[in-house]
This record gives sequence, structure tokens and C-alpha cells, in this order.
Amino acid sequence: MEKEQHKSKKLLVSVAGMLTGMILATAAFAFGYLYFVVGLRDFDRIKDSIEIETDLSGVDAPSNMKEGMKISVLQDKQIENILIIGSDTRNPNANGRSDAMMLLTINKKTKSLHLTSLMRAIYVSIPDDPDPAYKKNYSSNYMLNAAHTWGGARLLMKTVQRNFRVDVTRYIATDFSGFTNAINKVGGVTIELTSAEAKYLNNRGVGSFQAGSQLLNGKAALEYSRIRKLDSDFKRMERQRRVIMALFTKMKSSNPAQLTQTVEALMPEIKTNLTDTEMMSYILGVGTYSTYSFDQLMLPIETYEAMTYIRGMEMYDIDWVKNIKALHAFMES
Repeated sequence: MEKEQHKSKKLLVSVAGMLTGMILATAAFAFGYLYFVVGLRDFDRIKDSIEIETDLSGVDAPSNMKEGMKISVLQDKQIENILIIGSDTRNPNANGRSDAMMLLTINKKTKSLHLTSLMRAIYVSIPDDPDPAYKKNYSSNYMLNAAHTWGGARLLMKTVQRNFRVDVTRYIATDFSGFTNAINKVGGVTIELTSAEAKYLNNRGVGSFQAGSQLLNGKAALEYSRIRKLDSDFKRMERQRRVIMALFTKMKSSNPAQLTQTVEALMPEIKTNLTDTEMMSYILGVGTYSTYSFDQLMLPIETYEAMTYIRGMEMYDIDWVKNIKALHAFMES
């Protein structure tokens, strides 16, 4: 009897050992694969930290900008911001103009995701910290996307922080063409097209579409996000947000294998200063974030009413106090 009990115990120990080994092996494989996927991105180790400016009284800027700078930077440990940058450069040695700028806010208190589009031609105060090669081009007050040209993501984040009074030290940059493969991996995205948009896409030779809810593959979604001639930059920004939100919605309903393929397709297309640990944390948090609400905002809130000509160029000279308060309220909701 004792021998049989001893044999049973040995068998249980062996089975438990095998199960433990299998679990550890699976965990190690999953961690290794995740580490591999994260490593596919272009990591940008920004040397200087994006510190919050404390004294802006001596900044040379118009009065409406200075009034906005009096508002405290919104800081909350439960609110995280990531600046999403769409650049039009094809030259790896140049920053290029930031064609699209969106602030992704993750509010863990309200369990919500907020996506704020920032008009590229907003007239802003740019910190005097351009890359040495662009020092001669630098101007203290100019349109927002010039900050990226003169100092890349680093100077753009500093500019967004100074003017919009938000704490943002992390960014993800890509060309919208980088979303093509990811959109194809999830089987396309559903977009509500106007008759003019459908006609435009048909003329571009990316498919046959009509007005209404349409399924767009990666190539068609890229053409859609770049439409500008039909209306305005504001509508173009709206289309870009729609593509991103549609992709996120599709990813939420993807099975694990499909989601893995999508993330793997996206990673080589992005440049970011998010560390390995931060990237892995966000990827592992996809399940949680999929339950969050998702809404959007576009700045300036005045839209065309703020348009003016500065130095012969079309820019948007906005009511900074009004826009900052609207943004902060949106981020905290």
C-alpha cells in the first residue's frame, strides 16, 4: 500500500513538474516573441528630457499666446499622452514636415481614450531649441508643423507642451502608408464615404466604391486619408482620425492571432521614444484599452474663423485660453 502511495506521489510530482515546465516555456516563448515584435520598431533615444517650462514671462510671443501660457500644464498620473506624428519625409536624414499631429490621451480614471487632431498651420510659439542644422531657419513664432522640420519630435513635443499646456514626453511617428499592411491584416476598415469621396477613390484606381458604408483595404484607406482637394485640411484631418479609429475598432474585435499579425505589421513602420518596457506594457494592455470609450476632438475649435495671413501664408491665430480649456476638459472627461 505504501509503495502504491509513493508511486502516486512521484507521478503527481512528475506531472506537476511537467505542467510547470510547459507553463514556464510558454511564458518564455510569449515574452521572447513580444520582445522580438517590440524590437522591430525604430527606437529614438531622445537625449534631453522634455521638461515642463516653468517661467514663460520672457517669451517673445503675441498677447493671446502669452495668456494661454499662464494656464498650468495639465499633469495627472492617471492621464497619459502620446503624440502621434504623421511625417511626409522620404529622407531618413531629414525630419520633414509633420503632415498630421494627433494627441492620444489615455485616461485611466474615466477609462477613456481621446484623440485630438492639431491643425498643422496653427500659429504657435516655438522654443529656441532647433537642431543645429536648422538654426538659420528657426523663427520663434510660426506654424506648428515647422517645429518638427526644425527639431523633429523633440522640438514638436516641447512646442505642443508650451502652447497647449499638456504634459507630453512620448511620441510615435509614421507615414500613413505605414498603416497599409496593418489595415490589410485586419481585413480592411469600414468608412462612411460621401459620393464625392467615393468618386475620388474610384478615379484613383483603388477600387469601386459608392456613397455609404464601405470596406476599404489598406491602399484605398491610404488614398482616403490623403484626400485634400475635395474640401479642406480640416476634413483631411477628420479622415485621418476616422482611419485610425476604424483600425482600432477592427483590432478590438480581432482574434489573438490576427491581432499579433497586425501589431507585427505596424512595428517596422514606426519610430518612437517609447522604451521596450513601455511598448510591451501598452501591447499587453490592449485587452484593457479595448473596453475604453474612444472619442475625438479637432483644434482649433474656431476652425475657419481663426484663419489669417501671416507673412503671406495661411495660418490659424487662435484664442489660446478658449482652446486650452476645451482640450483640458476633453482630456479629463
